[in-house]
Amino acid sequence: MSYDIYCYKSKLGTPDEDEASSVIEADIDKWAKKDRNPALKLAIVKALTEFNPQLIANDFHYGEIAKLPITIIEQEKSKFDHIEINHPEEDVALRLTVYDNHVFITVPYRYQGQKAEQLFHYINAYVKIIRETAGYYIYDSQTGQVFDPAENEFDGLKKYLSISNP
Repeated sequence: MSYDIYCYKSKLGTPDEDEASSVIEADIDKWAKKDRNPALKLAIVKALTEFNPQLIANDFHYGEIAKLPITIIEQEKSKFDHIEINHPEEDVALRLTVYDNHVFITVPYRYQGQKAEQLFHYINAYVKIIRETAGYYIYDSQTGQVFDPAENEFDGLKKYLSISNP
């Protein structure tokens, strides 16, 4: 079981729970594949890894892919459609899965106290970076909160702590 946060592009131009829910459900059906933007995906990864150089991208040798011209990336994109980024093993378990048109943030329910606060400090920083880079809004399905991280802080810690197992 995990705490999941969804970063999405709004067609309404404002955070909206109904839109966020429909975008998530549609994406599960791969509706969003029409709106591919590999350059934006790489820009998000670059911004996140510049902020926190300890982040680790898995598979596909993303560091090398990021150096390639966009034309080569376009030719090769059928081999990958997401970039998975994790914290180092000795840090909190936090995964960011960056797609061409949205980002999932996933954390396990296992932290309490200072570790949980540290985890949510990272999440808050990351959603702001994603907003600055891609213009995405945030949907926290655990709390039903939909917001613009440029205007509001992420406030899921209390809900997380009410569910997490030490």
